[in-house]
Amino acid sequence: MKNWLEGLGAHIATATKNGFPTVIVTYSCQVTDNVVKFPLTEAQVKQIQDNIAQNPWVAIAPGQLGAVRAPYQFKGQGRLEGQNLVVEVSEIYCTKPGPEAARRMDTMGYEKMKAFEESRWKDLEPPK
Repeated sequence: MKNWLEGLGAHIATATKNGFPTVIVTYSCQVTDNVVKFPLTEAQVKQIQDNIAQNPWVAIAPGQLGAVRAPYQFKGQGRLEGQNLVVEVSEIYCTKPGPEAARRMDTMGYEKMKAFEESRWKDLEPPK
């Protein structure tokens, strides 16, 4: 999942405290453990800064072909650090169509999640 985000960027969704969404697209990030750091343009910071101040909950989905090949949604608390959005991911969901849609993946543990993925989806390797 790290390779998908770092290799393809992401769609990042934030929302006001009333739930009005804003989505921005980034083309790079750095993933360390459960923390994802996105460099943003000044315009992107302006688009989401009020949302993050009101509601720090952020949803992330892999960008480009990752939207199809890596159907995951990552959720966590976000904060702006200068021109960077830093998100501490605490939940991972499957967004594949079918019975596994919306299944929470991070509660499964690595081995169970790996076995689940291998049994349900055969695909190309993520970019390196």
